[in-house]
Amino acid sequence: MKTSKRNNVKIGTFTLNQQGILEGHIYGLGLGSTPVVFAPQTSQSGNSYYRLIADPQNNAYEIGVAFPKEKNGNIYHSISIDSPALQTPINATLFADKNTGDHNLFWSRMENTAPKTEANNQPPARPATTALTPA
Repeated sequence: MKTSKRNNVKIGTFTLNQQGILEGHIYGLGLGSTPVVFAPQTSQSGNSYYRLIADPQNNAYEIGVAFPKEKNGNIYHSISIDSPALQTPINATLFADKNTGDHNLFWSRMENTAPKTEANNQPPARPATTALTPA
């Protein structure tokens, strides 16, 4: 029987600067440590959100958006991150740490918890029958 569980992986830490911009790095996606800022925006309807800008000091490019949400009186941001380097966009969540004031970015992914079974039904590779000769 196939079951799944959520695995939360911390992929970033951000600090709010004097201009209301969250500055920090996203890491752990196989791309190294990428500087990212959460730039505050306001939609045409007056709603606040953030644009995620990677490499803001050099070749700035947008990698996602963050929208505020509330659950049980706690405010957090729901985030979608996309990049040509990622196979598919990822969903993440940004939470404020009440003790430090920092903001932590978590990637929540589903993991299969079913026991792993041998799925390779291919026959073993055959040995080469001819010798390779240099051209």
